[in-house]
Amino acid sequence: MYYTRSSSTRSARICVTLSALVMGALACSDTPAAEAPSADEARFAAEARSAVRAGSADEPWFGVMLPPGFEPHALHVISNRPAAPAVVPQGESQYRHLAGAAIQADLEAIVGFSRESEETHEVGEGQIWGRITGFPSGAKTIQWAVSEFRAAGISNVELQPFEQNEGASIWLPLSWEVRLLGDPAFGAGSADVVLESAMPLSAGDLSGGSLTAPLVYVGTATSAELANIDVRGKVAVQKAIPQGHTVFVRSPVGPRSQDLLDRGAVAVLTIIDLPGNMRARDIGCGGGTCFNIGGQDGRFLESVMDAAAVSGTTADIRVEMRLESERFSGLSAANGVAIIPGTSRSDEYVVLNAHADAWFDGAGDNGDGLAVLVALARHFATPGMQQERSIVFVASAGHHSSGLSGPGNFVAMNPEIAEGAVLVVNLEHTAQRHITPARSLHEDGYREWTMDSHEAPIVAGITNLAPFLEGLVERGIQRYGTNFVSGPNTMASGEGGTYRRLGVPVFTTMQGPPMYHTTGEVLEMVSTPGLERMARFMAFFVEEVSGAPVARLDPR
Repeated sequence: MYYTRSSSTRSARICVTLSALVMGALACSDTPAAEAPSADEARFAAEARSAVRAGSADEPWFGVMLPPGFEPHALHVISNRPAAPAVVPQGESQYRHLAGAAIQADLEAIVGFSRESEETHEVGEGQIWGRITGFPSGAKTIQWAVSEFRAAGISNVELQPFEQNEGASIWLPLSWEVRLLGDPAFGAGSADVVLESAMPLSAGDLSGGSLTAPLVYVGTATSAELANIDVRGKVAVQKAIPQGHTVFVRSPVGPRSQDLLDRGAVAVLTIIDLPGNMRARDIGCGGGTCFNIGGQDGRFLESVMDAAAVSGTTADIRVEMRLESERFSGLSAANGVAIIPGTSRSDEYVVLNAHADAWFDGAGDNGDGLAVLVALARHFATPGMQQERSIVFVASAGHHSSGLSGPGNFVAMNPEIAEGAVLVVNLEHTAQRHITPARSLHEDGYREWTMDSHEAPIVAGITNLAPFLEGLVERGIQRYGTNFVSGPNTMASGEGGTYRRLGVPVFTTMQGPPMYHTTGEVLEMVSTPGLERMARFMAFFVEEVSGAPVARLDPR
């Protein structure tokens, strides 16, 4: 689900009392919401709104607008314009399996397994869902991929089961709530507010119980600043402002969470400054009690704490948390493996990998990569498309569940392929739309986000930086318009890292968009033309490497 904006159908009225700022003068303005205010105007309006609400003792919660709640499959991003169409070079129009609409249909089927996970409450009360390795949702996704490989006419297809490593387990929250407790001190009628976007990252001492404690705001405080903030016995509220990929804030935010716990905080709430009011399962915080909070819940919390500071009621701001969780061990999973034999070098293998597991809907991590993998299997299984080298398609069980490594078990269970592999391609996060903060604001003052007409930047990591392989990436940009970032690099994140042990080049395509591991990673986040762009580029890439001498793939 997403929404569009139109200046003819929607306007935002900003009317704020400025007595605290401009000697009691009153200023109101009508501004069409689709007409973007300047940064100064937006900041001025937000500051003025906070000023008046801080003095609204006769309204609930100081007059601060309540957060919008949580929608499980929603993407609140402005999207009036479609993605740029895919470029189909001359002579490729007959490759129907690489068409965006066909791949999109597969993506919908893949996301359907996640939706079923939520609908059936596969985990606890259904507040977390996905295609989870070791659970039915993960198994059904792999079985679907195997069925599609067979339906494509590939004869050598296997479901390769394996067990969770001894001593390994996966921690999952089953049921939880984060409740901001109301108090007449915040204005008449200030009832409790449940922060519905809350997402537990670790239980600490909370599992199976509840915790009530006052809040203290630390924002993005450094160690020097924290030396002047007393967090003992309190729930610390910090803020993460991702610059693109949520992974980029893991290193500052995770250690800061642990530092806050070490300083005596009883729990940590991390506000994730991303679109709308999503749940985000990322970052982590060591062994304590930690929750992520969505952007609009976070804005409400910050605004209330600001108003409480003005009114002198900060000590009255309290939160109640409850959490039930469980560790799962003794699980099993499987990879789906298909092989199309080569015409002249069948003992040499090009391995194509895409992981099937995901948190939440997982349309972009990694539904798009898996859908492209299946499209490529159909393409190369078409009569006349067989290549010189054998092509191996791995629908990997994934890497989100501890002790159930899809690529690790594939390598261990297929020694002949591991020995004969000349190149590995890892398809991971390949076609999500590019989104950025908009110039406009939600009604509550929170920044809106907007899509542009292309995909998010794609890192093309080649572990050995082989000139021939780098040249194919350059040609792909010109031929198909794939949005690869500028500049070579050796990145092999995600599943690519495990394949390094084979000692052959690993080519990883990976986006780092903001929706990573969030409930906003829905179907509308993925570009249908982008799926086609990546599929056509990959088909071209595989054809080129299949006939190239090993010395060009790996010049040592």
